[in-house]
Amino acid sequence: MVDIPQPKNFKRIHRQSASRLNVVVVTPLGEGGRGGIDRMMDAIRQRFRECPRADISLRFVVSRGTNIYASPIALVWALLRIVWLHAWQGIDVIHINLSANASAYRKIAVAEVASVLQIPYVVHLHSGEFGRFWESCNRVTRRHIDTLLGKAEVVIVLGQVWSDLVVAKLPQLSGRTVIMPNSTKARPRAFHPNGPVKILFLGRLCEAKGIGNLLESFEMIRHRDDWQAILAGDGAVAETRMSVERLGLSERVKVPGWLDDEAVTAELQAADILVLPSWVENLPMCVVEAFAHGLAVVCTPVGALPEIVEHEKTGLLVPVNDGQAVASALERLLRSPALRTSLGVRARAQHASRFEINAYVDRLVGVWRGASRPRSGQADAIRAMTTGAGRSLG
Repeated sequence: MVDIPQPKNFKRIHRQSASRLNVVVVTPLGEGGRGGIDRMMDAIRQRFRECPRADISLRFVVSRGTNIYASPIALVWALLRIVWLHAWQGIDVIHINLSANASAYRKIAVAEVASVLQIPYVVHLHSGEFGRFWESCNRVTRRHIDTLLGKAEVVIVLGQVWSDLVVAKLPQLSGRTVIMPNSTKARPRAFHPNGPVKILFLGRLCEAKGIGNLLESFEMIRHRDDWQAILAGDGAVAETRMSVERLGLSERVKVPGWLDDEAVTAELQAADILVLPSWVENLPMCVVEAFAHGLAVVCTPVGALPEIVEHEKTGLLVPVNDGQAVASALERLLRSPALRTSLGVRARAQHASRFEINAYVDRLVGVWRGASRPRSGQADAIRAMTTGAGRSLG
């Protein structure tokens, strides 16, 4: 471990920042980045831009960057920037976004630097594959991950299933794990009384997202002429287009590739149904966004999705790796505009009460403030946050 000296003005800096909390958020790709966690961080960033807070200084540090081959350089630069920011103004808390695989190794390095500098940190676990990755790690890597999580002042998870996973492996985190589902801005509801029903998929085009099952379902409902579909995302874009052409569905199924936030919002406003037949998830942003727009949702009961999507009330749940079930759910929604509407209305009401970004940011600031205190004084704050999480998921 590198010995990083404390800045000479360390105590003076922290006296100056006592009323203004200096927060650094470590995120993989940065503003506009592809992926759910960067979109979540962009939503937080936008909220602070729209409603600046005198009590919070918020900075973002990119730990990976868009060029995977240059990611080691991006990581070194991120670590140096953290050291410089701490020496210049002091950092009260670091918010570390943690995924699986290479992300975990990068965030181990970030956490070690934070520990050397004696900066409290929060871990935000957002990967649907993290449990599998954690279990498959060798003993040395697992020990580093256990240390990364164990030293966190707070571990933010997106659902009860992830809280149970973390606490089962590290029981000492039972009082420091907070459930905070992804959140987005509220959106006006768009109604489409005429024209074909528009089905939307948002996410990486790959097997784990159930793209094969989705195309299979489209083939099964091709006899209906009342629908169109958009499959938007990165990944196997060319391969997906070729599959659509091979099935003879090019006139009805479009594969535009990756869309920026503005284009995603436009597609959500134009859509009637969001479909996500994933094999693995944590809590995907696209479902929360679909709730905000009042769409009917068809998805699989993976990760924390069953905690927010109640079958036949706020969406339709279908089994994993079952194209026939996806087709049946879609055809049911195509036949019944009333069902589409009722699912969307209830989903939008749930978004307003549980997944609105303004309340999320207020609560996140509370987490940061609690994490910045000495652990001996955190117990009541963490207990209150944990109790609030339980209520929000009830």
